[in-house]
Amino acid sequence: MKKRSKKNNKLLIILFIFLFIILYFIMTNNTLLDNFKGISASIFNFRKTTNSNNINNAEIEDLKKEINNLKKINDLDKLLTDKVKINASVIKRSMPYWHNNITINKGKKDNIKKGYAVINSGGLVGEIDVVNKNSSEVKLITNNDNNYISAKFLYKEKEYYGIIKKYNIITNELYLENVIGELNDDIKGINVVTSGLSSNIPSGLYIGSIKRIKKDKYNLSNVIIINLGADINDLTIVKVVGNND
Repeated sequence: MKKRSKKNNKLLIILFIFLFIILYFIMTNNTLLDNFKGISASIFNFRKTTNSNNINNAEIEDLKKEINNLKKINDLDKLLTDKVKINASVIKRSMPYWHNNITINKGKKDNIKKGYAVINSGGLVGEIDVVNKNSSEVKLITNNDNNYISAKFLYKEKEYYGIIKKYNIITNELYLENVIGELNDDIKGINVVTSGLSSNIPSGLYIGSIKRIKKDKYNLSNVIIINLGADINDLTIVKVVGNND
């Protein structure tokens, strides 16, 4: 047992001396030390570059999305040749009032007026409610607080009118009420547009398509349920549209 213990001690001493020699060699060899530092720096820079690239890629994708939105909105100009048309960006949106209001970066200095329509590539999103010098507040079409927008649709070569008074946040449906006339289920899929009777909102702006029909609680008029065309949850670039005075 004593011989084995002495043998183990000798091995430990030899191993310690060997490690000491290697460490001394590394510390005294500047080239090897510099290479080690270079490898460490490269690893750090690679991680830093990777993170930076990820951030840049996210920003690029966001810019591409905004450019595509601008292209789609500007394609609508050919249908709005005699209207006031102003591109704008959304600069403020409150989480507690997500479906009620947004703020855009255009105001009185840009000739924005109360009642002008606000659209995106999907259709009508709201109307100008408050105009400041450099910004404006937009009341969204999904705002259920006294948000009356006159709308119409064409059925069997006849125009039918109503008022959009309500939005269902769960089903993403608008309710066009006070529609008078005999209507059948074959109106499903018909487009609903602005009537031009609401303040400064031009006629013919797309709102959505008819999903179904029902009678009001008094069985006197029709309630038209509409699939909203615009994506209210994704508003970055919009266009303000109004009638020329």
